[in-house]
Amino acid sequence: MAKPFYFVIQSWMLEEMHLKLAEAAVYAYLEGLTTSDVLERKGWYGSKRRLATVLHTSPSTMNDILNRLEEKGYIHFYNDHIVSTIHREPTPKTPTVRNPDSVSPLKGDEVPF
Repeated sequence: MAKPFYFVIQSWMLEEMHLKLAEAAVYAYLEGLTTSDVLERKGWYGSKRRLATVLHTSPSTMNDILNRLEEKGYIHFYNDHIVSTIHREPTPKTPTVRNPDSVSPLKGDEVPF
């Protein structure tokens, strides 16, 4: 069984790299594999078809996404190995949205509508 890891679609992937959501999801997954400290190998080792299966998309869609990411220079292919090329430190985990379950409800004049 594969070692667990997680990947995060960072806002810079959407805002600075101008990726569509599907592209950002694939890139984030590849970046997570490439930069993970817990995995022995770096990047994706396997076929594009297998990657499509893992990420629950069609092989043709995955091929289109990977081709766009490669054209933009965000990933590189080495035989059956795919790595991301742009690496940034994760965004600090500062909450920007209050969880409504953890704060008291607004009262009286505080109600925004």
